[in-house]
Amino acid sequence: MKRNFDAIVVGAGYIGSSIAYHLCNSGLNVAIIDRGGIAAGASSANYGNIQIQDMELSKSAEMTLLGRSFFATLEDELDWKIGLRKIGGLLPIENENQWSILQKRQVELSRVGISSELIPSKHLNEIEPLINTRYLLGALYHADEGQVDPFRLIWGYIFRAKQKGLKEFYNTEVTDFNVQNNKIYGLKTNKGDFSAKNIILCTGAFTKKLGQTIGRNWPVHYVLGQAMVTEPIGFLLRNHLASASFFEMGADVKPGTLLTNMAISQSVHGHILIGESMFEADHFRTTVPASALPSITNCWLRYFPSLAKLRILRSWSAPVADVSDGLPMLGPVTGIDGLYLATAFRSTVIITPLVGKTIAQLLTTGRSDLDIQHFLPERKINETY
Repeated sequence: MKRNFDAIVVGAGYIGSSIAYHLCNSGLNVAIIDRGGIAAGASSANYGNIQIQDMELSKSAEMTLLGRSFFATLEDELDWKIGLRKIGGLLPIENENQWSILQKRQVELSRVGISSELIPSKHLNEIEPLINTRYLLGALYHADEGQVDPFRLIWGYIFRAKQKGLKEFYNTEVTDFNVQNNKIYGLKTNKGDFSAKNIILCTGAFTKKLGQTIGRNWPVHYVLGQAMVTEPIGFLLRNHLASASFFEMGADVKPGTLLTNMAISQSVHGHILIGESMFEADHFRTTVPASALPSITNCWLRYFPSLAKLRILRSWSAPVADVSDGLPMLGPVTGIDGLYLATAFRSTVIITPLVGKTIAQLLTTGRSDLDIQHFLPERKINETY
């Protein structure tokens, strides 16, 4: 089989599938490689929410708002149903400190053009009828968020890319890169060598390890996040709910410490997705710690006691990548011509179509509509981990 390509995308999740599609659309000879299968990593554990309120505000607003604009026409572009539906976003507030934090955040959201509203607890059931308001002061509400089926979206990109010549290599693990005279020429895997003029790493939690093979120490950290899913029921929840405690969390947490915050949505198929617990790990095991399930369950019952009898179908654990400044790694790698990063996005779904287009523009024209200066992989980052 021919293994010489214009571009190789490493990672077949949200970002990798979008990039592969857009590169194939640009007429390039493209391969996609993944150490597992399609959506085998963090993308398989994702709720599919098109989130607005949780974005990093100082440098990511343009990217987030531009990313959201693609979804209005995405199903028509792909000629593929992705389960797109409108939902709201609700950040429940339990104490005065959280209220103060989100009050300031509401002002900042307004500054970048996002309308949100602080709802007192006595009116929360008008927004989310089943939520228990006993422990809540209120919530920050944004009406215009959305949701997709993660697997339909990723499969749509892959299927359409295959129609334009995409070659797929799954259960194929990258072990090294062929770099000569500051230029990328290919990569090595457990199933042989591949040649390419351009390589794009959409590798999430594995990015740091891959970078070390070529002397780069990209500061991509990760936590293992746990969640669970119930049997399907009729549509009862109107919003994605994420606790305001996310905005209280600091970085000085001992590795291995299990943290739990509410993150609840109803999927496009009616299942309730319940999370989440997380801890900083030094491994990639997908087993769920014994303490995680009761921790998540207690959080769920605190907010939705009327749904206590729902059956849990399964739980999971997945590595979620992060950079300490809250910004992704997006763009060309300085000093290695042809190598690009597209990883560690704080909220991935909303920017998935945009990142695919951006990488395709960079490879084919050397520039992009999106200003990526704040996201470049070799930027200066003050580590707080």
